Amino acid sequence: MTRGIALIAILAALAGGAFWFRAPLRRQVSLLRDRLAFRAFVQALPATRQAYVMIPMADGVRLATDVYLPKGATGPLPAILVRLPYGKTFYAEARHWVQLFTPLGYAVLVQDMRGRYGSGGTFAPYPHEAEDGATTLAWVAAQPWSNGKAGTIGCSALGETQVILAARQPPELAAMVPIGAGGAIGTAAGTYGFFGLYEGGVFQLASGYGWFARWGGKTPAHMDTGPIDYAKGLATLPMRDAVAITRPDPTDYEALLDGFSDPAYGARAGFIADNATFKTPALMVDTWYDPNVGSTLALSAQMRRTAPDQHVLIGPGLHCELTDAFAAGHLGDLPVTGTPQPFDALFTAFMNQHLKGAAPPALPPYRFYVLGEDVWRDSQHWPPETATPVIFALAGDSLTPGDSAGARSFTSDPANPVPSVGGAICCTGDPANRAGPLDQRGIEGRADVLSYTTAPLAAPLRIAGPISAALTVTTDVADTDLVLTLTDVAPDGQSLMIQTGALRLRYRTGYATPHLMTPGTPATTTVSLRDIAWLVRPGHRLRLDVAGSSFPRLARNLNGGSADPHRETVPHKARITISAPSTLQLFSWPG
Repeated sequence: MTRGIALIAILAALAGGAFWFRAPLRRQVSLLRDRLAFRAFVQALPATRQAYVMIPMADGVRLATDVYLPKGATGPLPAILVRLPYGKTFYAEARHWVQLFTPLGYAVLVQDMRGRYGSGGTFAPYPHEAEDGATTLAWVAAQPWSNGKAGTIGCSALGETQVILAARQPPELAAMVPIGAGGAIGTAAGTYGFFGLYEGGVFQLASGYGWFARWGGKTPAHMDTGPIDYAKGLATLPMRDAVAITRPDPTDYEALLDGFSDPAYGARAGFIADNATFKTPALMVDTWYDPNVGSTLALSAQMRRTAPDQHVLIGPGLHCELTDAFAAGHLGDLPVTGTPQPFDALFTAFMNQHLKGAAPPALPPYRFYVLGEDVWRDSQHWPPETATPVIFALAGDSLTPGDSAGARSFTSDPANPVPSVGGAICCTGDPANRAGPLDQRGIEGRADVLSYTTAPLAAPLRIAGPISAALTVTTDVADTDLVLTLTDVAPDGQSLMIQTGALRLRYRTGYATPHLMTPGTPATTTVSLRDIAWLVRPGHRLRLDVAGSSFPRLARNLNGGSADPHRETVPHKARITISAPSTLQLFSWPG
């Protein structure tokens, strides 16, 4: 211990004064610091660690797994399995689950996924995860310390693999807590999400490029990418080459791009389709500004058809950030003054119920945080059972309860795209690209953004449910994008993003059967925005912004209309007209 403290002090002194360190040496210092911190973490645990247990898979590949067993435990133990692509040793979230569950008498297993860090094989999202997870659970059940029951927990990839595993229905899986796991969805519910990287058929470039540039290595030899020039990668054309110019080793970035138009891709990659069935009790957890919160709700609805004891818990926050907004007192530009749920207590109570036979936690089918009201609400359904649809018509520059009228046009230029301001943006490498509900006035003054605004509301409007716009659209190109943003306009003019959504117009009749636009001919389409629970106060106004891009959050449509837009290199301007009839629909809930 004394040697460790001395080493940390030396390293801190070196790092503080050694501005001349080369990047590889800085990484070695960081790695050594992590190893020392991990050693201290293990020593403080009320558990023993069996390190690098190599569990064989069906094809002979062995996956590196750390097994933590509570000290002094007697009798068979329930197990918690955490599978991840980020490194089982140093990933902070994995450590948290070990610290949370081992004192409660659980064995906790943390496993490097196939092709990652200590494990053999080749990584890909996610063709092997159902079988690898099921094989691991069978191995757990066969251990002398096991009671035969296991639960899974974790966020993002740690959650997506849980959902994919649960669709296989392994008998040992007694409960799961997937957090921010909407990326597991493939074609289910008509979403075509695929790793959470598609929004209305538009590739979520910042998230997709950022993830594969940093984490896309397919073998343990390619885990460390070194420095990443995010701005260069995001601006690369064709966008299909963005990751390849960043790292020389192969990744699955291109497979995700090509797979969207391949009918067999989703099943081959293991993503959830409509025919998937479930039997595992689940507590699905998410946040309103997770890119895939709508997919989380869709997955839960699918699970409820065949699986018992299903719950959804949605709070304010960004991807995998359950308590950050409460700690900061704000989310983006929106104050957050409520209190968080006792997340860890709920997670452990849910596992205790299903793995130990304890009493169930007090959880309704749906619990969600209402932004702007700063309270948690419960409901039996989503949208809530007493929520009713409200329709506003686009008329001139207004949103009105009357009839839709008029036409307005704008020019979308992919060489000068509308910049992303807030929303579910991730992984740009630029701290200026803030996420969440931000003030949109900086882009609403652009000539390529149309705004439609209501009169000041006479009474509060509590929005709870999905949001969509049915639009009549005319273009002068064969394909382009629509990006919609709903905002809450305060009396002082602040226009705060409520939620956003997009659609690539070639997919207006369905993702499986793309149809190019006929230039000059009006077409009707529906653009879905993400779900939300939000209170609009009296005196405030609703506003719908319509644009043709949101960069770098979304990939630019270069408007060429080619069969593979991800290979296009030449930007074309598109003239887009929104005309009557066009409407906005949301759900109003009395609460």
